[in-house]
Amino acid sequence: MKYLVGCAMALSFAATGSPAAQADSAPTCTDTPNSYTAGWQTGWASYQAAQKSPSSGAATRTVDLPITINAPIDKVWTVYSNLRNDIGRHPFLKDIITHRTCTDGVTQTIDFTALENVPMGSVDYPAKTQAEQRLYPADRYYLTDSYDDPGIITHQKITFTDNGNGTTTVNEHISFTANPVLIGFTADNGISSHKAYQAALKRDIENGTL
Repeated sequence: MKYLVGCAMALSFAATGSPAAQADSAPTCTDTPNSYTAGWQTGWASYQAAQKSPSSGAATRTVDLPITINAPIDKVWTVYSNLRNDIGRHPFLKDIITHRTCTDGVTQTIDFTALENVPMGSVDYPAKTQAEQRLYPADRYYLTDSYDDPGIITHQKITFTDNGNGTTTVNEHISFTANPVLIGFTADNGISSHKAYQAALKRDIENGTL
């Protein structure tokens, strides 16, 4: 899932230096260790290192993907910000594995691994995207950052606008960063998959499935 924009607010995950929400008050966190957690920790350490020392040879593509949904903002926010609703609607996504959830009463942070089958020619590549979602419900936006081997980073900011007529416009502002050899494939696949699940979420919100 090529998610995200903004730097992660960090708190250590166990004793491994993994991030979670940070605010004025100490967050309450729930850990759910599993067989994918070590991979998340390794991938997130690589992400943090890349944020501190960006590669001068990397290429970045940025896109805005707006969509208007015929439903009130509270409904759209609740459905759209729930990662589980992407499963079966995002064309590559097979499952979401959560490692830690934190809340400080203002922000909720979710550290997770997205299991994906990414098409590469005639075969699918089983990718494991290491990611963090940070939700700001009072301000109606969330951020997601993700890391994939080999060094593919995505920043995403999703904003929700009440149009005043019972409809809501959601905009996904996404930046893809990768080796120049991979940036075209990464961005094209990321954009097409995001458009596909946006359309599926719109359909299922409007028809009452969600």
